[in-house]
Amino acid sequence: MFYAIKKKLFSASSALRTRFTLYKKRILTFVDHRPLTSFLVLLGIVLLLIVVNKVVNMPPVAPVVKSAETKKVDIYRIGSAPKVTVQAQTKKTGVIQIVALTGGVVDRIYHTEGESVKKGTLLVGMSTNYQGGNALSLQRQLAQNQYNTTVETYPIQKEIIQKQRDIATKTDENSDALRDILSKSLSDTQSLIDLNQTIVTSLDTNIATLKQTPGNEALILSAQQLKSQYLSALSSGRASLRSGQYNSASDKQPAQLSDITRELTIKQLDVQAKQLDLNKEVSRLQSQIAYVNEGLMYPVAPFNSTIQRVLVKEKTVVTPGTPLMIISQAIEEDPISAVAFVPKNIASRISALEPSILHLGTMTYEVNPSFISTEAVEGTLYAVYYPIPDTLNQKVVSDGYITIDIPIGYFDTSAIVSFIPLDSVYQTRDQAYVFVIEGGKAKSRKVALGNVFGRFVEVESGLMNGDDIITSRTVIDGDLVAVR
Repeated sequence: MFYAIKKKLFSASSALRTRFTLYKKRILTFVDHRPLTSFLVLLGIVLLLIVVNKVVNMPPVAPVVKSAETKKVDIYRIGSAPKVTVQAQTKKTGVIQIVALTGGVVDRIYHTEGESVKKGTLLVGMSTNYQGGNALSLQRQLAQNQYNTTVETYPIQKEIIQKQRDIATKTDENSDALRDILSKSLSDTQSLIDLNQTIVTSLDTNIATLKQTPGNEALILSAQQLKSQYLSALSSGRASLRSGQYNSASDKQPAQLSDITRELTIKQLDVQAKQLDLNKEVSRLQSQIAYVNEGLMYPVAPFNSTIQRVLVKEKTVVTPGTPLMIISQAIEEDPISAVAFVPKNIASRISALEPSILHLGTMTYEVNPSFISTEAVEGTLYAVYYPIPDTLNQKVVSDGYITIDIPIGYFDTSAIVSFIPLDSVYQTRDQAYVFVIEGGKAKSRKVALGNVFGRFVEVESGLMNGDDIITSRTVIDGDLVAVR
C-alpha cells in the first residue's frame, strides 16, 4: 500500500517537474523573444504585490467628522461705478506730413532726418523746370515792383487830385467875385441910361420947338441925328443892364452852372481819390498773393519740429499732394489726446466723479474726460476726449489705439439703479438672481435687470446700497463664505 502510494507520489512529482520544466522553457523563450514586454509584465507584478501588501498591513483608520468648509470668494460692492472697456484712438496733432502744394521739380532739400528746425524754417525748394527757374518767383517780383511804383506815385497823385479840387473851388469863387463886380457896376449903367434918357427927352423938346418956327430944318436935322446917337447908346445901355442883372443874379442859370460845375468836379476828384486808394490796396494784395503763390514752391516748418523722414529726392517731379517729409512737433508743444467713440446710452452716463483708466502699454493712467460731445460725430457714436500728458508722449503713436476703462453711472450708485458684473448673475427661464453675503453665508436674491454696459448690467430692483455681490461662481445658497 505504502509502496503504491509512494509510486503515485513519485509519478506525480515527476509529472510536475516535467510540466515545470516545460513552463520554464516557454517563459525563457518568451523572455528571449520579447524582453521589453517581459520586463513590463514583471514590473506590474511587483507593483501589484506592493499594493496588496500595503492594503493587507494598513492599520484601521478612525472615522473623521468633516466640518463645514468656508469658501473664499470675490465680491463686487454696490456703490462702485462699473467700467466699460473700449478702444480709443490716439491723436498727436504735432506729427504731420509735409506735402507739395503745387507741381514742380524738387530743386533742393535743405534738411535731413533727425535735424531740429525752428518754425518757419525752409524745408524744400522747388522750381518750375530742371534749370531751377521759378515762374512764381518772377510773378512775385513783378507784382512787388508794381506795388512799389504805386506806393511811390501815390503821394504825387494825391497832391494832383487835391490841386484839382483847389482849382475847382477857386474857379467857383472867381465866378462869384465876377458876379459881385458885375452887380456893383449895374448902378453905373443905370445912371448912364437915365442920363441918356434925360438927354433924349430934352432933344425931343428942342425938336418940337424948332418945328414951330419955319426955316429951322437944318437945326431940326442936326437935333434928330444927335437924338439917334443917344437912343442907340440908351438901347445898348439897357441891353447891358439886362445882361448884367441876369449874369449877376445868384438864382439864375450862370450862377447855378458854376456851382454845379464845382460840385461835379469835386465829386469826380473824390471818386478818383478812392479809385487811387483802391488801386494801391489791390496792388498790395496782388503782391501778397504773389508772395503766397511763391511760398507754394518753398514749404516751411509750421512749428518747432524734428525731421522724421524725407520722402523725395532732388530733381524729383512732384504734383500737388505728393508727400515730401514727415515732421514731429517738439514734445513740449505737441498736445496729445485720446478719442473714444461710444453709444449715446454710455456717453450720457459717464461718471463725472470717478476717473477713467487709460492703458498705455504696461502703464495705466487715470484721467477725467476733457469733453463729451453732445451730438453724434461718428455715425451714431458720440466722442469722449481724454488729454494725455506730455510725459507719456513716447508711449503713444498718432492714429494708434489704446484701451480705456470708462466708469458708467456715479460713484455713489443708489439702491434704485445699480450696476453689477454680468458674471455674478444667474438666470433661469423666467427670473434672474445673484448671491450676496448675509451673516457670513451666501444668500440668493432675485433681481430685475436693465441695460447691459460692457461687462456690467443695470439692476433696476432687488439690491440695496452697500450689498456685497459674490462674483465667484463656486457657491450655492447657504455656503459659508469669506471675502478673498
